[in-house]
Amino acid sequence: MRTSQSRKASRQIKNRSVSLNVTTSGLEIQIEDLKSLIKHPPSTSKIIEFSPALAEHILTNFSRDNRPTKPAKIKRYAQDIVDGRWGLTGDTIKFGSNGVLRDGQNRLAACVRAGRSIRSHVVFGIDPDLFTRMDIGKNRTPADVFSIAGIPYASHVAGAVRWLVILTGPNPGDRGAQFSNEELLQAYREKFDADKLEHSIQCALAVRKSTRHPVAPLAALHYIFAEKNREKADGFYEEWVMDRTKRARAPTRYLQRRLVEVARQSNQRLHENVRNALIIKAWNAYVAGRALTKAEMQHAPGDKMPKISG
Repeated sequence: MRTSQSRKASRQIKNRSVSLNVTTSGLEIQIEDLKSLIKHPPSTSKIIEFSPALAEHILTNFSRDNRPTKPAKIKRYAQDIVDGRWGLTGDTIKFGSNGVLRDGQNRLAACVRAGRSIRSHVVFGIDPDLFTRMDIGKNRTPADVFSIAGIPYASHVAGAVRWLVILTGPNPGDRGAQFSNEELLQAYREKFDADKLEHSIQCALAVRKSTRHPVAPLAALHYIFAEKNREKADGFYEEWVMDRTKRARAPTRYLQRRLVEVARQSNQRLHENVRNALIIKAWNAYVAGRALTKAEMQHAPGDKMPKISG
């Protein structure tokens, strides 16, 4: 027959597995309790106290493929914790059904930095496919979402996909078009080839290194050019980088000269549509094997975007 003392001990053990009470549990027990909650997610949130050691363990072992941390935010949160301005709110730390931390890495990193425990509501069992809906339009940028999805060059790819959707859409001059994180990720997965796009990013990075033009539109344009003729698209960008042609009106040489001129005339603020249009015009001349003229290398922000040859 169980004594009242043994029943009390049994209840303490049972309660410990739910609350992760760091004042009575060692780190190993806390970790086992956390794993149990991940494996058998409760239907409601749980209030958990995270010690710096537990927070560090989670960040090391449960936070793969997460978005980049934000050092400034971590520093600010840590100072709030140290100053006693950190309390229990409705904000939650979230774990996916696959055991991966989906939201809360900056708060946990602040806990580690501050060297103080924090309490938070925690939700378990979130479907990993639904992570793009978390904090959409508030905290997560497209680059964050692409990074969480494990996509290489996440920031560049997210920007390139946005430009690809615009440039291949009904109005390629609509540079202000807005898309949700989910729409961009879906477009990346369903409309564009990941390996080809990564190659286009590499080509755009090479151009940026020598010209300082932004990667995203350059990568999008290279991808479109390569869909028409991969060899010529690579040659066009390589010639642009190397500046190896001697003809003054050669497409790549005249393109770069014209881009510099337009930027100088507009106080170094080169309109995106103007840049894209001039690149397209230079490409069209390149694939046609002809020189450019000054008259055709004109474009105003409101002009219709030229069609892409190839």
